[in-house]
Amino acid sequence: MHRCIMRASRRAGAALLLGACAAAAQAAPAGFDLSLLAARATTDDVSKAGLVAGWTHPDPLWQGSRWQLALRHEVELSFWHVPRARDLIEFGYSPVLRLERPAAGGALFFLEASIGVRALSHTRVSDRRDLSSSFQFADILGAGWQWGPHGRSTLGARIQHISNAGLKKPNPGINFGQVYYRYRF
Repeated sequence: MHRCIMRASRRAGAALLLGACAAAAQAAPAGFDLSLLAARATTDDVSKAGLVAGWTHPDPLWQGSRWQLALRHEVELSFWHVPRARDLIEFGYSPVLRLERPAAGGALFFLEASIGVRALSHTRVSDRRDLSSSFQFADILGAGWQWGPHGRSTLGARIQHISNAGLKKPNPGINFGQVYYRYRF
């Protein structure tokens, strides 16, 4: 019964987020995008799938002769599959700094980094690991490639560390390897 409720909550949450993102896409300035992500933890057999709504500031923070620094904002809703405990829901915000290098044909290569905040529906991720608090920080390092008409498609990979930064003990944290596809409207 609990799994049925969790599945229903995930579907309802995803539908709600998709609806909100579709409505926001109509009203958002140019540069609004949606990403689908898949991730696998390095421990405890935990995996997650999520939807990220994002937008990039139109003007770079810094412009060099070959590189530029851009600022993105991302709001994430992810669903964790936790085999030895209850599945959980993650919701968060991350400001992302992207160091970009344009390439031929309007494509660009980028490196990205972020420290964001997360709220988890609960903290147990295995029979032996508890993240201690629902409030967490998310550190991200990644790289990717953006291409297509007006740079609308992006494929990226990230390493993500989630922990409470020692605000509550124990603070084991959890690490994920992520891949994502993003489409900009």
